Amino acid sequence: MNNEGNKVTINDVAKAAGVSKGTVDRVLHNRGEVSRKSKEKVLKVIEELGFRPNLYASLLASQKERL
Repeated sequence: MNNEGNKVTINDVAKAAGVSKGTVDRVLHNRGEVSRKSKEKVLKVIEELGFRPNLYASLLASQKERL
């Protein structure tokens, strides 16, 4: 299920948990409405797959110029 040299992505987590990438993002960043059931599934898959957010990607995304 992993790609890019065995790095687990949000897409991998979403697919394994049976939810959308947006749901995984909302769980990771604790924002928006997510059902308890979906949140539990996502957190379980994150632990099972050993998902770790890419800090460099997060930093790059936060540095985008906003108009």
